[in-house]
Parts: sequence; structure tokens; C-alpha cells
Amino acid sequence: MVFGWLIRFLVVMLLVRLVWKFIGGVVEGAARRPQIPPAKGVPLVRDPVCGTYVDQARALTLRRKGGMHYFCSEYCRTAFQQESRARARD
Repeated sequence: MVFGWLIRFLVVMLLVRLVWKFIGGVVEGAARRPQIPPAKGVPLVRDPVCGTYVDQARALTLRRKGGMHYFCSEYCRTAFQQESRARARD
């Protein structure tokens, strides 16, 4: 009988400790300000051929008629040039 009460007491104490640590962690997390500054975004440009958004610093470029066009790959840049040439012929 004594062991039954002792086991119940230990289980209750364990549950109380777990609940206490959980509540303490929630309060500490809510009170703490984030220490990591938010990351700055990078400028994205849209590929006119496939519509993919590309980091402007890493994109392939083509200057055409006073404007700058940005591409995700050499394939898209070549397709754009061929399409422009086909339109110029018509």
C-alpha cells in the first residue's frame, strides 16, 4: 500500500514539474524579443519567356530597345532573341 501511494506521489510530482517547465518556457518565449534581425529581401525580376522570378544580381541580361531584360537561363534569353527577330521580320 505504501508503494502505491509513493508511486502516485512521484507521478503527480513529475506531471507538476513538466507543466511548470512548459508554462515557464511559454512565458520566457513570449517575453523575449527576437535577437536575429530580419533578413533583407533581394530584388527579384521576372523572366519574360517563362515567367520565373530571378535574383536580379544573378540573372542573365539583354539590353534591347533602351530597356533591360532579365532571364533565368541561356535558353530563355535565346528564345527571347529569336522571338524578337521573328517579330522584326513580320
